[in-house]
Formats: sequence, C-alpha cells, structure tokens
Amino acid sequence: MNKKFTWSLLALVYVNVLPYLSRLWGGLDWVAQYLPDHGIASVGMLFFHAFYSLPAIPLIISIWTSKTSRAPWVSTLAVVTILTVMANATYDLASDAQAAIGLIFFPFFIMLLGFVALGIGGYIQRVRARKALVR
Repeated sequence: MNKKFTWSLLALVYVNVLPYLSRLWGGLDWVAQYLPDHGIASVGMLFFHAFYSLPAIPLIISIWTSKTSRAPWVSTLAVVTILTVMANATYDLASDAQAAIGLIFFPFFIMLLGFVALGIGGYIQRVRARKALVR
C-alpha cells in the first residue's frame, strides 16, 4: 500500500477520534454526550462523523502536497488539532436544545482555518526551497 495513502487514512481516523479524546478530561459522562442513545452504528453517529471528516481534507491534502519540507503538514495538523480540542473540550450539549447545531458548524470553521494553515505552510515550503536554491 502507498505510504501517503496509509497516512491519509490515519489522518482521517485521527480527526474523527479527536473530538472524543478532547472530552476525556471531563470523564466518561462528558464523552457520552457525543455518543448516541441508539448504538454506535446509528444515523446520528454517521452524521457526526460525516461532518467531522471535513477537517481531515486540508490535512490529507497537506500529506499529498508536502514535497521538500513538512511545514504544510505540521502547520495544518497543529491548527486542526488545537481548534478541534478547543471546540469540543468544553462544549456542553445538554445546555440548550439547539446546542447540537454547533457540531455542524465547528468542522466547517476548522476546515477553513486548516486550509489557511495549509497555505501558510505551503508558503514556508516555497520560501525554504528558494533559499536552498540561492545557496
């Protein structure tokens, strides 16, 4: 199997497990807020992971486009990880009836800022390549 393909699958799994990992500090009850009542293979769980797969897109693109340095990958991984943990660590679904709407918007914002980080990392990669040519 291709090495980049394997890393891409790992990135997808990592991004989908990260919301649960970020809630572990609050205990199992806090993690259980993200688990549906009807079992793990429910439509709600598929819906949740369909949206939380979106931040993996810039991360996977950074895996496939990093050529000379790892700056695009590192910057995208850092932004996606930090924002996902910040968004999910203290988000209380029991606070309001409409609180679940945030679970739809968070992945979109994280994905957009992941693309910004990918662009910044790509710029750093190009600057490093130019400096290497000058030397």
